[in-house]
Amino acid sequence: MLIGDHYNILKILKDEGNSINIDKLINIISSNLLADIITDSDKILLNLVFSKNPSQEDLDNFLDNWDIEVVGGNKALMLAYFMKMHPELNYSDYVAPRLKGLLQYYRFKNMKLISHYTKICRELEREKIDFMIFKGGGMKHLRPEYPRVMGDIDILVEEKYWKKCGEIAQKMGYDVCWDIHSIDLHPQGEKSGIMDIHKYIIMDTPKEKAILKDIFKRAKKQKVFGIETLVPCNEDMFFILLVNMVRNLKNQTSHGGILYNLFDCKFLIDSKHDFDWNIIIQNAQKTDTESNIYFAIRFLNSIVPHLLSEKFKKDKYFERQFKNYCILLIYQRFFIWNMKQKCRQMNIKDLFSSWEFFKEYIKIKPKYFIIKTKIFRKNPYLAGKILRKSYLHEN
Repeated sequence: MLIGDHYNILKILKDEGNSINIDKLINIISSNLLADIITDSDKILLNLVFSKNPSQEDLDNFLDNWDIEVVGGNKALMLAYFMKMHPELNYSDYVAPRLKGLLQYYRFKNMKLISHYTKICRELEREKIDFMIFKGGGMKHLRPEYPRVMGDIDILVEEKYWKKCGEIAQKMGYDVCWDIHSIDLHPQGEKSGIMDIHKYIIMDTPKEKAILKDIFKRAKKQKVFGIETLVPCNEDMFFILLVNMVRNLKNQTSHGGILYNLFDCKFLIDSKHDFDWNIIIQNAQKTDTESNIYFAIRFLNSIVPHLLSEKFKKDKYFERQFKNYCILLIYQRFFIWNMKQKCRQMNIKDLFSSWEFFKEYIKIKPKYFIIKTKIFRKNPYLAGKILRKSYLHEN
């Protein structure tokens, strides 16, 4: 169930009395994640896009071995970004119109989400409810000339207004799905979501609400898609992007969006001359996400070296926190995911096809439903015990 590298991580984590080798841990975990997320073609593209002084020769050499039709629009959009970042470079008659067309396509595709955003938020504005845009929608506002791949638009409201926001959307005719931390809005009868209304930013820690007042206090009102909207400061937007990214890494979701975090983070830092890293660190300390944020930064730097600063103080408390984070990351992303895939292959109609299959089914299914519960997913001590026991059993 666990591959050798995962057991190597467990061996590093095992000795409670010694300082852990954080660099070694990050290198092993990042290499496993990168193997799942980044292809060789992606690496070549990212090397070009984030090179400091790209030349025409660099671009020509890249295009000799790259085809937009093969790569697909989601990844090719990164090269379209690069084209806008470096207008001095020339493209062939085959590539240039396709990249321009891609920018236009996503620009018009975003318009549907934006139209729903303005319709809903205008009603919230009439009710004097303040709302804050963040994640992909917020970045689209900050860089309007760079269209996004967006599934929906996320806004944050104060908890006291959260239920009322959902009720307003229902009265407007939207289908509303209530979750613990957010309300997912859909056009009536459609499966595709258009907006998430959050009452807090989920971080998988007991202190995820600790910085809400700070974020609202630092936010500024701006015209966003024609509506007066609170926009987080660059530092808070950066922090939220990284918190969301590490959740996606753990849960194996939104892999395509992770690559665009590179563009987002670099823009947020470069576009503010007095970018304050202390805000990032304070947010992380208040929410117990120092390990999460540090890992996110190191992971992005493993894709594009030296992209982000690594200004976290690594004391004993940080090491314990980071150790626990690594255990839960392995448990959620690799162990539970592998169990889930194994369960999916077990068709219940074959339950009585053979005694061996029946025994395997009874052995795997109940175990999966137990180990994915919060008591194990949120507890690094119990998760670590299960991981070590599983490895010893497998070997």
